[in-house]
Amino acid sequence: MIEYSDVIKESKAYKIVEQDAKQNRIAHSYMLISEDKETLDNFVAVMLQTIYCKKHEACGECDECLRLEHHNNPNVYFLKKDTSIKVDDIKELINDTAISAIEKNYKIYVICNAESMNEASQNKLLKTLEEPTEGVIIILAVQSEANMLQTIKSRVKKLYLNIWNNQNIAKELSKIDTNSQNIELAVKFSKGNLTLAKSLIADEKFKEYYNKMINLLTDYTSTSLIAGFVNHLGTDKDEMLYSLSVLEGIISGTIEDIINNIPNPLAITYNIATLANLTDLIVDTAKRLNSNCNPQAVATNFLLKIAEIKYLTAN
Repeated sequence: MIEYSDVIKESKAYKIVEQDAKQNRIAHSYMLISEDKETLDNFVAVMLQTIYCKKHEACGECDECLRLEHHNNPNVYFLKKDTSIKVDDIKELINDTAISAIEKNYKIYVICNAESMNEASQNKLLKTLEEPTEGVIIILAVQSEANMLQTIKSRVKKLYLNIWNNQNIAKELSKIDTNSQNIELAVKFSKGNLTLAKSLIADEKFKEYYNKMINLLTDYTSTSLIAGFVNHLGTDKDEMLYSLSVLEGIISGTIEDIINNIPNPLAITYNIATLANLTDLIVDTAKRLNSNCNPQAVATNFLLKIAEIKYLTAN
């Protein structure tokens, strides 16, 4: 049984694949997009079963589904690389597409971490996507489409795997941790990414920095307190960047709560305009840190700017 198959089958992306299979109009190429690698892997597994399944339902019981579950389908090929995918890797894949499928079925090529293809590799694949061999399906699994060429993206059927809602993630996390506050925090920060949520719920560093950033937002009320709060952000570049990422998550979640009329203690002090300006400040501060500015000077400036933003947006 493929993990989380029931949740996957409820998603919009899966319904599209299922309909394509049942109506015999499987696309020659798909791009599956999710920041959550675990979701990507499981969706690919369910998708393959749906295509080959005798009922096109990923029943998990027919011969075709069982063969896939035991990795015994000779027409499915995975291109997985720990490093970037080179032109030679794509050449090998393309050459294999010319060989007829066994048992007169689809031949499916799954390119994992397809975003690791450089421009030359993508261009090499382009002709195959433009003029696909009959019976060949290419699946590009990516955690981000930012590095994919527009020419590639325009020739594939893109599916965004928005599989998980907060309720489903909370249900899975309750199997790991029974602390409701830990679950709520991990759910809010994960933004639909189950793998991230699982890592956050067990991450003591994250909880520590979360509490520090909440403390900064609630108790930093005057520039006279700067000296005491500078170290809240960390003593070096890496610590500060981590603090800023946590702070951005808190602010993003607070904005969502305000928009959706969900009670949030920070909404008493911060309105959407203030929070939006703080988000811009975080981005600018991260840039300054990455340009090797002095961390302590950056932290002091950051706290001064927070006070300025709060004053200006409150008046």
